[in-house]
Amino acid sequence: MQILTQVVVASLAMLFGLGILIFAIYRIGSDEINPRLRTFITDEQVGSPKLIGRNSSQSRELSGSMSSRLILPFLKRIGNFFSRFTPKNAIEDIRHRLYIAGNPLGMGPIEFYGVRLAFILIGSGAFFILLRSNFARNTILAGILLLITCFFFPMIWLGMMTRAKQKEIQKDLPSALDMLSVCVDAGLGFDQALQRVGEQWKTRIATELGRVVTEMEMGLSRRDALRNLANRLNIPDLSSFVAIIIQSEQLGSSIADTLHAQADQMRVERRFRAQEQARTVPIKMLIPLAFLIFPAIMAVLIGPAIPPLLDLFK
Repeated sequence: MQILTQVVVASLAMLFGLGILIFAIYRIGSDEINPRLRTFITDEQVGSPKLIGRNSSQSRELSGSMSSRLILPFLKRIGNFFSRFTPKNAIEDIRHRLYIAGNPLGMGPIEFYGVRLAFILIGSGAFFILLRSNFARNTILAGILLLITCFFFPMIWLGMMTRAKQKEIQKDLPSALDMLSVCVDAGLGFDQALQRVGEQWKTRIATELGRVVTEMEMGLSRRDALRNLANRLNIPDLSSFVAIIIQSEQLGSSIADTLHAQADQMRVERRFRAQEQARTVPIKMLIPLAFLIFPAIMAVLIGPAIPPLLDLFK
């Protein structure tokens, strides 16, 4: 039992350390430190013209973050080696899911496979250390559980990031449709309305609509560009919106009326989803009530009466 406790504590400590490492990589890759470094280098170049060559080389060295210059190339080399044995469909699926998630930490499919391999190696090393410490049944079971957790953790994390981005886009979609309908009512065409929304907003759905306009400028038809939008994000509401827009274009109906109807329908569906989530709250509250709140209440109410009862029965 003591060994099992030590294994659980070691596993939790390792997972906590990995979480801190991922958070550190994310913070290092953010744009909060690099602009200050570039400003410092620019000021130094302005103050001392004789050192422009040296400072320009420093600016080139500091242009990338630590994760992009050290960690990601290492993971990419590992992923390149093992991606030779990975089916192409699996790589494309990971690339698609990473795109929906917004390419977290700047990872591509090769870097993601490198991260998965790193987690597998960490889990295998921890499993080997546990077996060397004590070759018991509980130790073996704990090591297998740790190895399975390390194997599936990157995919679970990617799935969570993907679902979060899809929910964010789904939440902003009715407002984007309202903005499109307002632009169309003001006299703009549908393409110009897409471009205006993509320029004015900084949300993910606005960026995707701006990409639709870019694809149409590159020669794709509106139908193909909208279908690419639906295929890129895999959101049912967005796919239905694209299908209705294509159908209204084929039938020659009013785009403005279609946008108004779609915005109202998606707002109603968003309210229904919120009501559905609200109905699941009492069920989710049962676990903390049963295991956290009720034991504390029972300890406060019945705890003082236990010592006198024990003395009475003695």
